[in-house]
Amino acid sequence: MKKKIYAALAFALYATTFHAQQIYELSAPVKEKTIYTGHLKMGGSNPSGGNISVNSYYMSIDGKPVIPVMGEFHFTRYPRAQWEQEIVKMKAGGVNVLPTYIFWGLHEEEEGKFCWSGNKDLRHFIELCKKHDMPVIVRIGPFCHGEIRNGSIPDWLFARPVDVRSNQPLYLSYVKRLYGEIGRQLQGLYYKDGGPIIGCQLENEMQHSASPWGVNYPGEPLDFTVASYDIDYAMIGVSVMDKKVTTAELGEEHMRTLKKMAQEEGIITPFYTATGWGNAAVIDNEAIPVTSAYTYPFWEEPRMSPFCMFKDIHRVPDYAPVRYDAERFPSFCAEMGAGIQMIYRRRPIVTARAAQALMIRTLGSGSNGIGYYMYHGGSTPLRQDNIGSYQDEPMGMPKISYDFQAPLGEFGLEHPSYRYLRTIHSFLADFGSNLAPMETVLPEGWDKMTPENRDDLRYAARMKDDSGFIFMINFQDHDTLRHDMDGLQLQLNLRNETLRIPEQGTFTLPKDESMILPFNLMLGSARLRYATAQPLMKINDNGIDHYIFFAPEGMKPEYYFDARTVKGKAKYTVTSGLKSTITVTPRSGKKIKITTLNHEQALNAIKVDGQLLITTATVLPTAEGITLQQLGNNAFDYILYPSAKGWQSQTVQVQPVSPECRVEKITTRRITVAFSDTVHTPQVNEYFMKIDYTGDVAMAFLGGKMVQDEFWHAQPWMIGLNRHKEMMNKEAMSFYFRPLRSDATCLQDLPQSAIPDFKGNNQVLEIKNVEIIPQYQVEINK
Repeated sequence: MKKKIYAALAFALYATTFHAQQIYELSAPVKEKTIYTGHLKMGGSNPSGGNISVNSYYMSIDGKPVIPVMGEFHFTRYPRAQWEQEIVKMKAGGVNVLPTYIFWGLHEEEEGKFCWSGNKDLRHFIELCKKHDMPVIVRIGPFCHGEIRNGSIPDWLFARPVDVRSNQPLYLSYVKRLYGEIGRQLQGLYYKDGGPIIGCQLENEMQHSASPWGVNYPGEPLDFTVASYDIDYAMIGVSVMDKKVTTAELGEEHMRTLKKMAQEEGIITPFYTATGWGNAAVIDNEAIPVTSAYTYPFWEEPRMSPFCMFKDIHRVPDYAPVRYDAERFPSFCAEMGAGIQMIYRRRPIVTARAAQALMIRTLGSGSNGIGYYMYHGGSTPLRQDNIGSYQDEPMGMPKISYDFQAPLGEFGLEHPSYRYLRTIHSFLADFGSNLAPMETVLPEGWDKMTPENRDDLRYAARMKDDSGFIFMINFQDHDTLRHDMDGLQLQLNLRNETLRIPEQGTFTLPKDESMILPFNLMLGSARLRYATAQPLMKINDNGIDHYIFFAPEGMKPEYYFDARTVKGKAKYTVTSGLKSTITVTPRSGKKIKITTLNHEQALNAIKVDGQLLITTATVLPTAEGITLQQLGNNAFDYILYPSAKGWQSQTVQVQPVSPECRVEKITTRRITVAFSDTVHTPQVNEYFMKIDYTGDVAMAFLGGKMVQDEFWHAQPWMIGLNRHKEMMNKEAMSFYFRPLRSDATCLQDLPQSAIPDFKGNNQVLEIKNVEIIPQYQVEINK
């Protein structure tokens, strides 16, 4: 890392100290990045005149560069009655493309009998996405993985003489039937028809990864869902493929065959995607190879990952080597591990700061499409025979729970990452068109940086024409010894000037913080030379462009404008908060405003129809107004700006309720919980059961069947009850808990403070408390 260290002598009346100032440099590239057009067989238009196009670096919609935010949600893992609410919630989180798997094994559990009704009603789900203007990517398989049984290949296919994931005619005949069924469900819902389906993923991780067959015997080596000639390449998770794929041509031919078959069944979209990581098979120039990154994979032992380190991801994708010329395709990351599934022996915890750092690193490294696997968790249904699970049991999954620690969890509740990521998505919504054409610029020696390095700043820039954004990270997964980085100054050696940030003095990047700083950014007709605060959004303040920034605690926000573009004062230093608004008057054009929120306010900020809404409640914008939801608190506080109240906080209350439940202890491992929800209370969206316990595995039963389960990970178990309301009005929910052993391998993944005191015993089980918590809701006017 090229770094100049200057010792600045500080004089004081009574003491003399030394303060290290660290100047980190970046130099603009001599030649701008070449962007290729016309070589990709992708793109399309819709009946209203809209169009989608893709070049070698970014996607454009209606001629405007965009950075899509893709959030995976599996409709078959969630109750149909709640689909619409969750789509709206995802959109409020900043997701603007929704990928969803179509799990073959769920829809054709019995050979020749397809089910597209109830929670498997694909068409209804896509129609709801259309209603809420949510573009969709359908992931049609036939192999999906998705931690589902056989990777979604039906059990009955194991009994047939087929070579799965190959061009064997018998196997292709079954796939053709599947694609035909999917095509009929999606008829008229494609982008070309005015529908929301803009993309299609073919297969998944072809010649890279596979699932174990659920048809096996305990104790035997796993048998994987791969073609017979690909057995040597079967991997459980995402990783680097070290082996040379000698059957590459067969894999690529299979992918081309699948695309042709899909199009013959009417599945025609502006673009197609295929797994690109780890030497997976792709279709050259006909599908976008997508990438991934998991900082806390359950299939690897805990270690510091490289995914908090900047690189040129467009030139060298993560999990390289790859089979495609990376610079001929835009870098789209489709499986970013902002969460992770748990397995019995491994329960890695992904924090909100980890999710934030991963995405800021990936954007700064040149990715022009970000996608989360998963963005919304769910519950995998049990098989109809009720003797097994659809979940991938050979890998040690829970039988039902697929919470994935996703930004929106198994029951639609926010995990902390939801808000941390929303700040990034808000930035992309208003500044993504600026960012998309900008190339990645790395400091000298970037490739010598290691994850263990805690002393040097991790930074990169995206820039074009001497304008751009600085990306910085002071976080590393699996590292608890990081510290604040102070005395920092950035020097940008641009083509037409040398710019220091800040111009005078230094700044501090707090421990575990990740940030995006602008330079030479046009705000209206005023040129902002730099800001030591992160752009969040732009709102309409009664006809004035009002820019909202934010800064973490410990970082002093400073705005420095080009004096040639503004009248009067050019430099502003503010204290973050609601009273920080400044007004800047350009030499030409309209004046602008800037408000700098503190970090907590930024996490609670969302733009709704051009207005800024700040609230701790979950926000669901509707056609009529704004619905707010929150657990256990019937008083909703919010700020809506601009409005008649200005920056003043407003409070609205709904009538409180006092739900009661009856808990009966049967044995040390068994309890029952009785709760009835028979009275309509419009101020309650849903009741949640909160079980505070310490143990290993917990299971819930109704009607003699398992309905929920979870692996303990030092957090209370929250269960949404809307999906169980009908049964719980008839009978109590029964629970069974297994104790946690002192030698459990999952303890390595938990924070030291969360590991229970075994008090000399080799196991512990404690059911501390059970309560019912209402999720209140209220509607406010925009």
